[in-house]
Amino acid sequence: MRYASVQYSILYNEFVDSQGTFYPSYGNPLDQDWKSTTATSGWTQGFFPGVLWNIVEHNATRQLLQHAVDVTTPTAPFANVTGTHDVGFVIMSGFGNAYRLLKRQEYLDVIITAARSLATRYSPIVRCTRSWNSAQGFLVIIDNIMNLELLFEASNQTKDQSLYNIAWQHANRTMYEHFRDDNSTYHVVEYNETDGSVIRKYTAQGYADWSTWSRGQSWAVHGFTIAYRYTKYQPFLDKAISAANYVLTHLPNSTDVIPYWDYDAIHNSTLTYQPRDTSAAAIFASALVELSEYAPTSDMKNKFLENAKAIVNELSSATYMIYGNKEYKLYALLANGTQGPYPKNPYDVSLAYGDYYLTQAVVRLAKL
Repeated sequence: MRYASVQYSILYNEFVDSQGTFYPSYGNPLDQDWKSTTATSGWTQGFFPGVLWNIVEHNATRQLLQHAVDVTTPTAPFANVTGTHDVGFVIMSGFGNAYRLLKRQEYLDVIITAARSLATRYSPIVRCTRSWNSAQGFLVIIDNIMNLELLFEASNQTKDQSLYNIAWQHANRTMYEHFRDDNSTYHVVEYNETDGSVIRKYTAQGYADWSTWSRGQSWAVHGFTIAYRYTKYQPFLDKAISAANYVLTHLPNSTDVIPYWDYDAIHNSTLTYQPRDTSAAAIFASALVELSEYAPTSDMKNKFLENAKAIVNELSSATYMIYGNKEYKLYALLANGTQGPYPKNPYDVSLAYGDYYLTQAVVRLAKL
């Protein structure tokens, strides 16, 4: 985490120089400049403050704490946005961690406002919150399972049962519609918003409609682990475990634990080169650490923890870490992230959420 502290202190200085408008999103490691958003645009701006909160939790100093607060505060207006489900990602990565660590009422107020914004996207007919806005149908992506943490946390804090019910219904419908028989996931499910029926299931970021996009599978493991944390509903834990076991049996091999961007592309694509996705690995590793806490047997607990450690160790190696390559110029942690779908969108890049979930995994492992 010392390296993370150095890299992100430099990014904090760039934030200050930009007068608070610089929020790194993704970047080519061979370049020095991130592609960035502002505090209230896009969906990745919460991960910059999130990394800083992870660093603070691991080794707090007064200066690092101030950096985290400074970068988090400008994202507060995003809590009022009702036009996207990503309000959960943005607010919980920053204000969610800030409130968990500092218990300041003003941070909780932002969380509650954001949860009520997200709740406006819920359909009692579909029994999900809408992901992408579309005139063609009611679209729900597997990523959206992560935004339920916002609803569950706000419900816990306010005793607003309606927020809990929305989150539970969304998780339950997702459990039945987004998973195949082998516990791999569909990326997108399109519903008929008039009667709630399923129109089709497909991908927008994976290799094919029938394939398993690796980051989507990681979102599923992480999201259902969180859902179980708040609900203690056994089927949610069972699904998290089954989805995790799918990943563990589809990694390249026992010593090569960083997934390709899609679990099926490597065997079916005509393209010779297939990139990895370090963000999928980081999300999965962090999820495994928490999931190990709920494992029903000591053998399963140890399996999940050992795999989490192996993934973090591999991500921290010279193969995937920015500092391991003298040609890299970007101030970041991980290289070799893939936005998806490949090759249409950026690949072999640094992703803000890859850095966030890697540092989250490190913090979680350190606590053990």
